[in-house]
Amino acid sequence: MTGAAPELLAAAVALPEDRLRSRGGHLCAAQYDEDATTLAAEAVLALTEQAGPAPAALILASATPPYDEGGFAQTVAEIAGLGDRIFAVELTATPRDGLAAVRLGCALAAAGEGPVLVCAAHRRRAAGEREEGDGAVALLIGQGQGQGLATLTPGAARAEELRDRWRLPGDLVPRAGDASFVEELGPSRLARELCHDAALAPRGEGGDSPQILIAGPSRRAADRVERSLGGTGDPTAARTGVLGAAHPLLRLLLSLERACLVVAASGGLGETLQVSPSQEAGALARAVAEQVAGGREVEQVASTPQAEGFDPYASMPRAWRERGQDLRLEGVLHDGRIHYPPPAGLEGPRQALPRHGRVLTATLDHVYPGADRVQMAVLSLTDGSRFYCQVAAGARVAIGEEVRLVPRRLHAGGGAVQYFWKALPCR
Repeated sequence: MTGAAPELLAAAVALPEDRLRSRGGHLCAAQYDEDATTLAAEAVLALTEQAGPAPAALILASATPPYDEGGFAQTVAEIAGLGDRIFAVELTATPRDGLAAVRLGCALAAAGEGPVLVCAAHRRRAAGEREEGDGAVALLIGQGQGQGLATLTPGAARAEELRDRWRLPGDLVPRAGDASFVEELGPSRLARELCHDAALAPRGEGGDSPQILIAGPSRRAADRVERSLGGTGDPTAARTGVLGAAHPLLRLLLSLERACLVVAASGGLGETLQVSPSQEAGALARAVAEQVAGGREVEQVASTPQAEGFDPYASMPRAWRERGQDLRLEGVLHDGRIHYPPPAGLEGPRQALPRHGRVLTATLDHVYPGADRVQMAVLSLTDGSRFYCQVAAGARVAIGEEVRLVPRRLHAGGGAVQYFWKALPCR
């Protein structure tokens, strides 16, 4: 069946535990071994662990991808075990792209292309970005036949040549347009015009005015526009920071207890989405609110370790051959147990290791290049397998503690980012 209204079938959020104090409250602060790829992968893994059909497509959005060219959707697809025949695409222009990804996902789902996995992720690139936080949101969109969490209806959109924030090749810190010009003609104006266009469109059943949610690169400007249109402002940003392309999706999930109109505007691009939640959607909104309210307050996060001459060997052919082992944790199932890493010549079906276990022993490595010290641990996974790995940056584990394996950066030796799995306490 095609043409049915697309629905939100499931969702998951990945937020770093550390909350860094900022001028406007707190920011979700990722560690140096996290980036948009690992954050997106964690959100996607949390989503795919829920019961439901396998997605037919993956749409990623991030204004801060780890590669300026070459893509990161393929890495997320590998880590999440989505299969090598999935259609994958990514949007990497502006924070508005998170909502644009939902529009594309709705179009594919309405055309009967199967469930579509939409994920938006953000990782600050400079410590001076005071309003930005780190995190990712994943949504599964499909034809729920009225049984989904919410009906999603893309609405008005805009595109015009107006740059409020941009990066040229080689820029580490984004450039910004004149503040008064941007304030008068930038995202604030676009958001108002988009809300006006949406008000002229049919509202569907009930006809009640939805709650207005504005997401833009400037928290203060977005708040002001939202309040002027009858909204409540954005309380989320005071706890997480503005999560780039993921922020409109996070606000969508937090507002699932009533109908809402989500508006995202940045870089001369604007997007709207009408959301009509079901009665069951409130439980998801409350669960996400608990994640937002959680975390631990810190004064600072560890800086990226440096080591003179530290340039580990990297081989793209090796990375391709061993991608199942490195990214999907696949071993060979033989004689009733998983052999990992797979011994040469051992025959048997490939099977992924479980991603939960307990710490058998742990020690500090003071000579690992590129860091002052790294904690290493031997884990007993839930199937009895043993796994030796680093502990995620910023975390420490104790013998007997329950842990989970999470995707993290190892290094960028050889000019490519190397990802693997590290242990993180289940707290």
